[in-house]
Amino acid sequence: MDYNIRQNLHEIVIPTDPLSFWYCLFVNQNTQTYVAPHWHSGIELNYTQTGEIDDFHIAGKHYKTKAGRILIVNSQVIHGSSNRIQKFHTALGIIFPFNTIRRLYPKIVNKVIQINDPSTFNAKQKLYYAKLQGLLNQFIAMAESDDEFKFIIMQKLADQILLILLTKFTVDMPNKPRNSKKSYIVNRLQFITQYVNNHYTEDISLDLLARKCNVSKNYLARFFKQEMEITVNTYINNVRAQNAHAQMLGGKYNLTDLSSLNGFSGVKTMNRTFKNLYGQTASELKKDLKNK
Repeated sequence: MDYNIRQNLHEIVIPTDPLSFWYCLFVNQNTQTYVAPHWHSGIELNYTQTGEIDDFHIAGKHYKTKAGRILIVNSQVIHGSSNRIQKFHTALGIIFPFNTIRRLYPKIVNKVIQINDPSTFNAKQKLYYAKLQGLLNQFIAMAESDDEFKFIIMQKLADQILLILLTKFTVDMPNKPRNSKKSYIVNRLQFITQYVNNHYTEDISLDLLARKCNVSKNYLARFFKQEMEITVNTYINNVRAQNAHAQMLGGKYNLTDLSSLNGFSGVKTMNRTFKNLYGQTASELKKDLKNK
């Protein structure tokens, strides 16, 4: 899901005015999508109302959603999506700013929301999961409406959704030492993904990232491939393609400009990356857009 906040996804999420949270609704999506692994401090909810998403990955786990599926990404958890077979018709993304939640519920700093595996629910949680689905359906209907009070109603619905998540699906955060292996892995991945998302227009290499992480090039290559399931260079080009794809939809740039503006070594490399992500080269996609 391309959330239109492609750059600096690890930083502050700006709420959708006049609401206290950010949201985006996707209806009848017809193109393949890719969102590079990233993280942010907000708590993210993803809801597939109809259709399905074939690959949503959260903290190294892969999920395939169907109609009615709710996924939560807790604060500072690396996540992304690769929807190579686009089948969803209506999907919703909501991000609750972490600082807003913390002001209202300070204990959130020691909690995580566990809702991604419905097979573990008790009887009450199953009922509340169904209630969440109903509230999210109401939210989508209101977001698509012209009701003069829509934002008041959407805010109320979002508050109800958040309250259920916090009261019915939170558990204590595992108490692990700060120097634990998992913390080390997450911190290093956060640094790398943050750096790439901030500097993808520049000349980034495995050598550069290894120096910044103070490790050898070979070690970083093995580490990243093991944890992210792709190579560092593939990740860098995927981030570039994601941003070039968004600019292409705006129709302002030719292929040479898109390649240069997004840090590609040339149109050939950009075409190859687009083909892997979207099933078509950048040249083919741009031609299709012109014919529409």
